[in-house]
Amino acid sequence: MTLTLMGQEEVKPKLYPIEQTEGGWNKKYTYKRQIIESPLALQIPLLEARDPEVSYEFLTYKRQKRSVEIISAFTTGFSVYTFLSKGQVSEGFYWTVVGSAAVLNLYLGTVSIKHFKKALKRYNELAQTDSKISLQINSHGSSGASLGLAWNYQF
Repeated sequence: MTLTLMGQEEVKPKLYPIEQTEGGWNKKYTYKRQIIESPLALQIPLLEARDPEVSYEFLTYKRQKRSVEIISAFTTGFSVYTFLSKGQVSEGFYWTVVGSAAVLNLYLGTVSIKHFKKALKRYNELAQTDSKISLQINSHGSSGASLGLAWNYQF
């Protein structure tokens, strides 16, 4: 027999779903009926979920976005230095550095968005408190298929 004391009881915070809306080039997020334009502004609700997967994916996204900012700042500084000191840097080296930085920024930006989407998807799975019924069909090659019905109810 186990007794749970009030101090030992795990209290899960109420999670509200985050909706994503796309409009042209920018994405906006709705959280508690507030429109948020920056994914970084969602740090508090995402980390309040206290889920290791959400935290890992979001913090990876944040770290990669910071790397993109540092690379962009370096490239801007390098361009200004090249402009101010004419003839000190060869044109081939300049374009190699700037092109490499652009490719690296594009890659890190794409990968970081994938991490953010994973964090957001997992968070919204945790925030969904309604019961749901799902139907799943799996194919087993030539031996046939299986059909499953699941009812998820949050107590």
